[in-house]
Amino acid sequence: MSANHVVVAAVALVAGAAVLDAVLNGTPAEPKVDRSGYLIDLASSREGTYLAADLLRAQFPGRRPRSLAVSKVAEAPDDTIAVGVSHVPGNVPAKAAVELWRGEEPVRSFSVPAGSFARGLWFAGDGEVIATIGWNGRGYIYDRTGRPLRGSAYFAYETG
Repeated sequence: MSANHVVVAAVALVAGAAVLDAVLNGTPAEPKVDRSGYLIDLASSREGTYLAADLLRAQFPGRRPRSLAVSKVAEAPDDTIAVGVSHVPGNVPAKAAVELWRGEEPVRSFSVPAGSFARGLWFAGDGEVIATIGWNGRGYIYDRTGRPLRGSAYFAYETG
C-alpha cells in the first residue's frame, strides 16, 4: 500500500467519524438570518457585521443608486469598517465609493475612481489612512475624510 493510499484511507476515516458524530449528537439548527442585505464577514475580529442594502445605498455619495456591488471590506483598530462599493449602471460610467461605518452607523462616505479598490482595500498604519490598489496595480491613499494623500507609499499585499 502506497503512502497516498494511507492518506486517502485516513481522510475517509476522519470524515466518517465526523458524519457519525453529527448523526449521533445532532447538528444544531442554523440561525435564521435576514438575507436582504449584505453580510460583511470580518472573521479575523468577529463573526460578521450586518449592513442592510438600503443603508449602503443611502450612504453612497451623490444620487442614491438602485443597486450596489460590495467589493472589499477592511477594519481599523478602532472597529471602523471601510466598505468598497460600486455602481455600474449600464450605459453611463461606473461610480465607486468608500463608505466608513462603525457598527450599523454611517461615519462618512467619499467618491473614489471606479476600479480603484479592485485589488484591495486596507486601513494603513494606525488606522487613520485608507489604502487601495486598483485594477491596474496603481495605489491610492486617503485620509478618513476622503482627501487623497500625496507622497509615496509602499504596498505589500498578497493575491489569490
